[in-house]
Amino acid sequence: MVMFVGMMVKLEPPRARALSTALALLGASACTDEEQVGVLDTYADGNDGDEAGDDDDDEEEETTEDTGPLLDLGGGEEMGNPCGEEGGECECNIPPHQPCDDAPDAGLFEALGLNCPDELGVDTAMTGNPEGMGLRESFGDTDAFAPREGSRYVVLGSGYVAHLDQYDDWNDPDGPILEYEPCSADLDGIDNFEPEGPYDPITLPAPIVPQNVGAVDCSEDPSLVGTGDCSNSIAEQVNAGMGAYDYTELRFTTAVPSEVYSFSFDLAFFSYEYPDYFGSQYNDMFVGWLESESWTGNVSFDEMGNPISLNAGYLDFKDPSSGPFPPQDDPNFPDPECAQGCTAEELHGTCMQGHAGTKWLTTTASAVPGEEITMVFAIFDQSDSVLDSFVFLDNFQWGCEGGSPPTTIPIP
Repeated sequence: MVMFVGMMVKLEPPRARALSTALALLGASACTDEEQVGVLDTYADGNDGDEAGDDDDDEEEETTEDTGPLLDLGGGEEMGNPCGEEGGECECNIPPHQPCDDAPDAGLFEALGLNCPDELGVDTAMTGNPEGMGLRESFGDTDAFAPREGSRYVVLGSGYVAHLDQYDDWNDPDGPILEYEPCSADLDGIDNFEPEGPYDPITLPAPIVPQNVGAVDCSEDPSLVGTGDCSNSIAEQVNAGMGAYDYTELRFTTAVPSEVYSFSFDLAFFSYEYPDYFGSQYNDMFVGWLESESWTGNVSFDEMGNPISLNAGYLDFKDPSSGPFPPQDDPNFPDPECAQGCTAEELHGTCMQGHAGTKWLTTTASAVPGEEITMVFAIFDQSDSVLDSFVFLDNFQWGCEGGSPPTTIPIP
């Protein structure tokens, strides 16, 4: 395994942030946009095409375009100085990355930005129905969900990925009539209201533990690491539900590169549960669970400490006015923000038309150079197996700015 070493940047606060920003802008100037088209692939055959860390015999694949280090600046001022005490000095060395998700055999992890040729390899695993996993190049009638890195991104769902482009246009009497409701199916392939199936763990699998660590999080009391969810973000909403159904997961384990202090990834969440079950226990959820020396718990949560779910913040794209029952006609409409109607063209032309989703978000978390980390990306229905939810994942990066707790912010 060959790991290229990128540009070495000596960080000396407070000038470090300005220097990192300038370098990031220089690296970004080498990026190009590619035409986006619809759904590409699902993994119904159970094979994601991923050859973790394999070398390529083609000499051209052993050289990467010199685009410079991709510097992830994390959460800005909210993220701490990774070098220790104020005025300290450290070196941040981000391995360069060349997107590899356009290769014919590229799989889920390559689309996420991992296991590219001659780059740091990660050990990978998948859990759930392969038809709840796939790749996309776009989503909907706008460019709101173009890839964040490379040409494709990962889709995980509590329903069938192939349903994402299917929808009932309630306002078009001449539109197609579907024999089933898209994005409202049981991944077990059995009756939607069957109590349990092979993809319904009910209790979330290890290492996810829906238990608060206490009155403070692990950034305030590091001795709490390993005792539960360091973010204190998932217990309340998970325990308010009646079990996890149609559970779908990706995970990887790797050693953090030396002289790297953080990592980040981009995500977007969508739920068919909206608007009918907004505010209820049918609160489908995405969990990004990190196991590391400094954090054991969810890393993706909103400004109020809620996980990325139906009932959390950041649900900026709401489209109930495109559904069969306009909010104005329902005196008990569950979302006061849209009681007089809301429309989101970003969801049109998909099964989420009439429902809701987030913008692209970025989660940033700190890392200790050289430590082994495990990252779990999980999505699941709560309390039943119908009315599905999906998460898009892309643009995993190593970065220079660490700090606790992790942050998740919308991408402008």
